Amino acid sequence: MFLKKDKNILVADVGGTKTSIAIINQNKILLVKKVYSSNEIINFTDTILQFMNSEECKKYKLIDANIAVAGVINEERNYVRLTNLNWVVDVNSLLVRTSLHNITLLNDFEAIGLGFNALKDTQYVEITNHGRNSKGTIAIIGAGTGLGMSILAYNNNKYYSVLSEGGHIDFPFVLNDKIDVKLYSFLLQKKLYADSEDIVSGRGIVNIYNFLLTQKLKHNDKIKKEISKLSKEEKPAIIMKYALEDKEAVCIYTLELFIKYYARIAKNLALTTLCSELIISGGIAPKIISAMQDSFVDEFVLHNRQEFRKVLERIPILVLTDSDIGLYGAANATRIR
Repeated sequence: MFLKKDKNILVADVGGTKTSIAIINQNKILLVKKVYSSNEIINFTDTILQFMNSEECKKYKLIDANIAVAGVINEERNYVRLTNLNWVVDVNSLLVRTSLHNITLLNDFEAIGLGFNALKDTQYVEITNHGRNSKGTIAIIGAGTGLGMSILAYNNNKYYSVLSEGGHIDFPFVLNDKIDVKLYSFLLQKKLYADSEDIVSGRGIVNIYNFLLTQKLKHNDKIKKEISKLSKEEKPAIIMKYALEDKEAVCIYTLELFIKYYARIAKNLALTTLCSELIISGGIAPKIISAMQDSFVDEFVLHNRQEFRKVLERIPILVLTDSDIGLYGAANATRIR
């Protein structure tokens, strides 16, 4: 639904790590926003009620909501179980227990696509040097708690988001790469591999790090002990921190492999869609832009056939830095039932 004059709408961006809930007005201004830890949510309807009943929100009359969720939405678009958490978003429950009358449920990457029509220079950083080339198909990939993908079809000066579960494709291991073969064997042995999300995501960072611990590499014992005491949710950030500070060899190698694998999957998506731009979203990329600047692009353009290398070399690569892009996109959602 598009916002009507003088009408506010509840929007939510529900991810595996955090859930943002906000009220946005017809001018696309966030009036209220709260961020919740997703793993602390037990019942999503209860969380929405808590938000709507808070002092900041009581003064707003809310009957419409657009909710973006990291998960596979059913055909009726009224129910979704999060891919990486054990709770659901149930539209019928929300309609019964809240004042909301109209609720649109969409995938989180669908929402990012819908937020792209009005993308501003302040919302992204380009890691290539090509400048924008937005009048064509745009491919979106994003690693965070999980891995997501989306495709934006361009028509009549607008983008239309195409649903995808590309984060769950098989990972493109290279059989003549010794590290790839060893990593694949390690993940299978530990029963940690099901799809690409197990390598390019927050837990993917941890999987790569744990694999490198089994190799003959120097590791700072103090840092190794610190990381071992952390929860699986806390480990990726600390591993990346030590890598970016150039303090620990195993952490640095973890980051290098993660970026290499991220770029490899992105390259496959770019060639599949023949995109005019590649957009990198998700919570991880903005934190490691300095490391991605060269190594991601170098891996992205690698191809055994020169004509396709030239295609890849022309594609602008943008990293989204605005964490609210999913909320703005959700506000743009048309009724898609």
